[in-house]
Amino acid sequence: MVNLPSLPALRAFEAAARLGSFRAAAEAIGVSPTAVSHHIRGLEAYLNIRLFTRDGRQVHLTDEGARLADGASQAFRILEATVNSVARWPEKTTIRIALGPSFATRWLLPRFADFCAKFPDVELKLVQTPLMVSPQNVDADIFITWGDGRFPGMISEPLVSVLSAPVASPALLDRLGHPQSPADLMRFPLIHQRDTLGWNAWFMQAGVRLDGPLHGPVIEDTNVVLQAAASGQGIVMGWIPLIDTDLQSGVLVQLFDKTVSENRAYYLVRPEAGPNDKVTSAISDWLLAQTSPATAV
Repeated sequence: MVNLPSLPALRAFEAAARLGSFRAAAEAIGVSPTAVSHHIRGLEAYLNIRLFTRDGRQVHLTDEGARLADGASQAFRILEATVNSVARWPEKTTIRIALGPSFATRWLLPRFADFCAKFPDVELKLVQTPLMVSPQNVDADIFITWGDGRFPGMISEPLVSVLSAPVASPALLDRLGHPQSPADLMRFPLIHQRDTLGWNAWFMQAGVRLDGPLHGPVIEDTNVVLQAAASGQGIVMGWIPLIDTDLQSGVLVQLFDKTVSENRAYYLVRPEAGPNDKVTSAISDWLLAQTSPATAV
């Protein structure tokens, strides 16, 4: 029986033939382009044939190379199917977490690597939900939502409380100056999130009397509101701790120490019983542990 060439050489050749590039093959199999070239030169020397013709950076299969590529591809597909049929891969549990895009972006995703390290056997699916939707109407194992915590028939635990404070970009302050008192904010462009109630509550807490309704655009999406502030379009009510990264990096500046505590919070909500209770409980405990005492409700 004729000895076969080395399996790594055949693997490198099959990838290069399939992708039409030594560099792409190297990325696909996790080696350097030099290693791919070395494997193919060795395979050509072993078989005493040319497998590729080279035209600058491009490579093309010869007739013999095309025949070998076809056989190698079939062989690797058979080998892969056979390995998968006999292997006992660890089963992953799929967990669906439903949450809004702003909370996912600003609170959960910075912790994503830690989550993956803690739960390697969990396949996580993030489900984006509208603002005004009941957890009972969402197909998810865990639901993170903004509210008062009253969700009948569900387990509800406070996850993140929020403090509101005026924030702006350094560019806007350079252009318009820094407000010296809360009342000075009335001469600045204000941007509202969902409604004007946030600004009204903060001005009341700061002792500023309003002579009429506040003006300025009202924007629904939190991420759009904060992007508008970061680009110098106006001053917004920032939600701490969701803007902590922006404050620490200097993208946004908190204008006054005065904050307003919201009468609602982000809650972690889940069914009282579900198919993945053990895993869901462990993930819920982990999520709750991510909240420091300073931000806990």
